[in-house]
Amino acid sequence: MALYQNELAKVLQLTEDVYNQAKTIHSNMKDNDDSKLDELQSLFEKRGQAILRLDAFIQKQGHQWTLEDRGIIDQLKTLEAKLQPLITRLYESFSNQMKRINQTKQASKKYIGAYQTVSTDGSFIDKRN
Repeated sequence: MALYQNELAKVLQLTEDVYNQAKTIHSNMKDNDDSKLDELQSLFEKRGQAILRLDAFIQKQGHQWTLEDRGIIDQLKTLEAKLQPLITRLYESFSNQMKRINQTKQASKKYIGAYQTVSTDGSFIDKRN
């Protein structure tokens, strides 16, 4: 088996791993364990590196895909079609959570300034201990 075929098989395996991991992540980000999200990120990075290595192999002149390679590529296309909606859903959930966090921060900033300066003009301050 050629080196590029090992990388192609590795890309397929990592894509399957990404898909399976993405299925375990809830759309409500609060319900997810941080380790699941970290694992998904790690799998994406490993997959990206494998794709880059595969790309380096196929950039050589005269590269031809074998019939077996085309079968693996078809599997990748099918898996990618299933993976894309999952990743889109996760991205939207994460974006919505970030928007809510930013809105909460903005709302809390409005109240911080109101309580920092205390005016003592005409008011009675009780200094009992």
